[in-house]
Amino acid sequence: MRHAVRRRLAGAALALALAAGPALAAAPAHADPVPVGIPTIGDVLRGVEVDWAEGHWNWTAWNDATPVAFGADQDAYQCAEYVARALAAAGLVPGLGPDDPQDAYFHYTAPNGVTYDLLLISDLPQYHNLYDYLMDSHLGQDIGDHPDQARPGDVVVTYAGPGGTKSHTGLVVTPQDGAAEPTVDAHNRARTHYGYHYYAPSHLVRINPLGLLDGFLGQVPTAPAAPAAPQPKAPRSAVTVQVPQDVAGPQV
Repeated sequence: MRHAVRRRLAGAALALALAAGPALAAAPAHADPVPVGIPTIGDVLRGVEVDWAEGHWNWTAWNDATPVAFGADQDAYQCAEYVARALAAAGLVPGLGPDDPQDAYFHYTAPNGVTYDLLLISDLPQYHNLYDYLMDSHLGQDIGDHPDQARPGDVVVTYAGPGGTKSHTGLVVTPQDGAAEPTVDAHNRARTHYGYHYYAPSHLVRINPLGLLDGFLGQVPTAPAAPAAPQPKAPRSAVTVQVPQDVAGPQV
């Protein structure tokens, strides 16, 4: 119930922000800062991400709440899908909800007309992955390896694949606190409140929900390009979609 209420509040907050888009875009650079202690719309929406992630870190599959043990494999519910669903729970994937089927994440067509595989974080040339979605939408900003700047709801991307490519992702759930590093929730394997540096070498992707105002929601889809070669599709079971696997192997 708490997650549902937070999602409704977040949806209302995002709707207000989008309705005020032109006014926000026209705000002067010297506008008064938000008073300390008062949460911004971004804070609220990132809080919804974290609430959702904390409630789903040990699920067996997107539609199976059977808990797995800490550190157990979640072969049907891997890292990028988990992060993408947390974003969708906060309304940050336009047109997609956290309980939509896997195929909707596998073939998500964004407002810019590009189809993204939100179940994937690895760099496979025939797919636009979750990281591409974050960059293209302006929802995310890659600020490099700066755990001191991590906020709950930001995304961590690990570069441990072949040639230093992307191999894993998770969601920041607590910020740095003195000598204590930020902590991360992630799939596969199931981890909650695990230290940021466990996922090294990593970059922090700062999540700014209002980035959507000048990203996807300010774009007009371009004319379709020439048809691409058909993407390989593996057989699907009744429960889970078989998707491209992380080229670095099982995720930590």
